[in-house]
Amino acid sequence: MANILDEFPYPWSKKEAQQLHVTLCQVSPTVKNTVLAAEKSGVDTSQIFTDQAVYLVWVEILNYSAIHGLTRKMVQDVFDRLSTGSPAIAFLEQLLSDKPVITAAEPRGDNGKPNFIKGTDDITEPEALLYRDDLTLETGKILQLVETLRKMKDLSPSVCRLVVEVYGRGQYGTGFRIGPDLLLTNWHVLHRISDGVPATAVRAEFMYEDDGLGGDIAAKPIQCDITTIVSSRVDDWAVIKVSEPMDDAWPIIKLTESVAPQPQSSAFIIQHPLGNRKRVGFVRNQVSDFDDRLVHYLTDTQEGSSGSPVFDQSGKLFALHHAGGRPQEVLGRPPLSKNEGIRISKVMEGLLSQGVVVV
Repeated sequence: MANILDEFPYPWSKKEAQQLHVTLCQVSPTVKNTVLAAEKSGVDTSQIFTDQAVYLVWVEILNYSAIHGLTRKMVQDVFDRLSTGSPAIAFLEQLLSDKPVITAAEPRGDNGKPNFIKGTDDITEPEALLYRDDLTLETGKILQLVETLRKMKDLSPSVCRLVVEVYGRGQYGTGFRIGPDLLLTNWHVLHRISDGVPATAVRAEFMYEDDGLGGDIAAKPIQCDITTIVSSRVDDWAVIKVSEPMDDAWPIIKLTESVAPQPQSSAFIIQHPLGNRKRVGFVRNQVSDFDDRLVHYLTDTQEGSSGSPVFDQSGKLFALHHAGGRPQEVLGRPPLSKNEGIRISKVMEGLLSQGVVVV
């Protein structure tokens, strides 16, 4: 199979090509830096319309680079400039080395547009004003942040990376433990999006994370039983049972103890961005909007974060992450993304209607 880095025209229909576009938007989310990166790779940026959103600029650059045989060089240049530990490293490395690529399950439309259930990922002025450019913190709030991050650390073992196969095609996402033998994630993580075919194999990888000292912890794989999948495509949730015992040290996140989101409250997300080792999103992480079904928040996520738990600052679950927005420059501020999750109350309603007992 031809590598997308060498194809002409740019193969937008391929999942890895769509993921490369989104990844480039995330690692270079401003038009200025994007243009500089393209010029360094030999792209004639006078042929690119730069007075538009950065994700549209990247569309034009990828189309141009494919025509002129520059895609591989451009991706290599971007890869060489990534900082150590960037979630994008593993994906770009796979592409550049011509290795088989396992892509994120998250559905994307034209130009990387996410599949939001309510509205779009466009950032409104009120949402942009929810955060300040000042990333310092009042000293009186230090203890609360420390306590919240301690809770995220305690809850972290319950979150796993899901490696899913649908008739030979691999995809990944995030899931978390909600019962003695039960995991919660998105419908689109456990199904092929194009036709709704369910997974033919699922493996949960717990403790796929770093040791805090520059090393990695060996993941603990747990096989899952694909015959136990219960799901809702409409509300994008799915549960699956494991086929072997889970470690008692991995906490159960009880859906019955979930809470309602609050306006402009915090949204902390424990996730596996781009299928990499576990991370927590906690910067500029305000809730911007919600109703009785959905929640929008500004916490940073990437493809692969689908199926992650969303917590408030008290460590209480309130949403299931399902779609990440594109980086946007607004009001002259640093690039910002808006994301969408399904309220846990809505997930519980669906589970109970299908006879699934929740704890």
